[in-house]
Amino acid sequence: MTNSEEKLPESKATYPRAILPDVYLLGYNSPLSYGGNSWFIVHEKGNWMIDSPRFVPQLVEKINELGGLKYIFLTHRDDIADAALYAKQFSAERIIHKYDNDAQPDAEIVIEGKEPKQFSKDLLIIPVPGHTRGHMVLLWKNQVLFTGDHLALDRKSGKPYAFRDYCWYSWEKQTESMQRLLDYSFEWILSGHGQWGHLSKQQMHDELAKLVKEMGS
Repeated sequence: MTNSEEKLPESKATYPRAILPDVYLLGYNSPLSYGGNSWFIVHEKGNWMIDSPRFVPQLVEKINELGGLKYIFLTHRDDIADAALYAKQFSAERIIHKYDNDAQPDAEIVIEGKEPKQFSKDLLIIPVPGHTRGHMVLLWKNQVLFTGDHLALDRKSGKPYAFRDYCWYSWEKQTESMQRLLDYSFEWILSGHGQWGHLSKQQMHDELAKLVKEMGS
């Protein structure tokens, strides 16, 4: 028996992993997304996947148990993985920004411009160009920010952090995008890469302001 086979029952039992009520870490990270995290929201108007894990029957089964899947929010071109397979399996609609749309050209919903889009009363799509030109984040209930590769927490300090070495489009634009996030309230960062976690809303705002200052220096 291989190591991967030995770990499979544990993976099945562990994922999806509840992080908050109605919010799950999906696991099954895909090398096609550089091992990035994918997330799941149970929502009264249809469930959301944020970025894509590997397509595996075990996870399809679990998503069915959670009520299926309506939307696949793709933060940017790097973390798409098997999104098309999940879209086909669940007749779900993929959401991506126009500037990253060539990575998923048949996506059902294409966001344009840089203005926030209120998708429902508790879900706000915020374009944040920088890491890629079409990067977006998703704000849920003014509580959780699903950040893709735009923003994470530093593994040592636990403070907000941006990946300058992995900024493929524009550090200046990413700094401007980070500045705009100061207009919003949230206490959780659930990222694609790097550390994810929680700070108080005030601490999150204060530390984010410090990060913006550091990024611009």
